[in-house]
Amino acid sequence: MSEKIKAKALIFDFDNTLVDTHSAISGAYSKIVELTSLNFGMDSGYLMQQLLKAQKEVIDDVPLVLRQYDRRAVIKKMNENLSLNMDERQIDELAQIFYDFITEKINYSSDTEEVLKALKSMGKKLGLLTDTDVRPGLKKRRLNSLGFTNLFDAVLIAGEDTPQRKNSSIPFIELARLLNSEPESTLVVGDRMDADIDNAKEAGMKAVLIDKYLPPNAGIHEPDAIIHELKQLLEIID
Repeated sequence: MSEKIKAKALIFDFDNTLVDTHSAISGAYSKIVELTSLNFGMDSGYLMQQLLKAQKEVIDDVPLVLRQYDRRAVIKKMNENLSLNMDERQIDELAQIFYDFITEKINYSSDTEEVLKALKSMGKKLGLLTDTDVRPGLKKRRLNSLGFTNLFDAVLIAGEDTPQRKNSSIPFIELARLLNSEPESTLVVGDRMDADIDNAKEAGMKAVLIDKYLPPNAGIHEPDAIIHELKQLLEIID
């Protein structure tokens, strides 16, 4: 990371880049498992295994171009796999518990706001690019619950503000346009190789991978840098 990266504008991913969504999801799943265990008299450890198995089937193993992070579908899949015979109302209630939990229990480092303010003081344009949470309006509600999001010059929820989600480079290009920044002068910061790094590179942008909350997944392109803490950005940005 000795060579500085020139950038007029920075585009940030949200989940597991600026905030610890991974821990929030784990907590939400624990709540769902606790309630399901009580209702059906089943071992909670076994239920957690089955819930994670359902997530793998419904989300993780689905190609990025088709993937949707629909936790209701995960709960429904667990219900089918275990023949629990939950009705649609029960599934909806558990899904609502999940989404309420990740909205209320999201955590992030104090570095997040400090780094964004430092970048603003350097004259950088800041954009926030995040995928829809499937339920219309939910991602916006999650963003509005956090004070630091008002530091962004433009926010784009892919799949709601654009037809394409972050399985395409188009939302990246659109957000750079909103920031009045050419692709070659734009840097993307994200935690996923496939959704963030690859699409940034396909759009002709620079890209930095952050591995603070999750280990990197597979991708095609190499990032320009890898950081563990968001504050390391300030060491490499020119």
